[in-house]
Amino acid sequence: MRRTGRAMLLGSALLTTLALSPGGVSHASATPTQATLSMSHHSAFSRDDYKKGFRDGYKDGHADCKAGKEMKKGMQGAAGEDDYERGYSDGYDKGFHSCKRMHKEKKMHRMHEERMRRMHEERMHRMHMEKMHRMHEERMRRMHEERMHTEKMQRMHQSQQ
Repeated sequence: MRRTGRAMLLGSALLTTLALSPGGVSHASATPTQATLSMSHHSAFSRDDYKKGFRDGYKDGHADCKAGKEMKKGMQGAAGEDDYERGYSDGYDKGFHSCKRMHKEKKMHRMHEERMRRMHEERMHRMHMEKMHRMHEERMRRMHEERMHTEKMQRMHQSQQ
């Protein structure tokens, strides 16, 4: 999206230069590379300054976010800024928001871990309860067998008397 905007801006600047220059007709017949080269002499954009500004801004934005600071106001690129400042502004914004995304991802991970821990505890509790129920059932069965055996023995003893 940014490249499209730059291409449109560069195209508009080219057309304006062609229309306003005294030799506009001769420039119109030039090949695109020649027109672009002549425009690059008029363009004040410095890719190196922008990249350095972006890199510095990204580091500062990321560091501010990690430190829990508020995002600096007025960091959006304004007309008339030099390329370093424009790059710094764009980089700061990107760096600050990349940290927020990391915080969000970490929060989601913690929430997932907590949910998994709760599920594990519930599963362990359920297994414990099932085991206790089986043990209770087994104890009740043994007690019933013992009582039945005792009653049988009592009946046999009574019948012998």
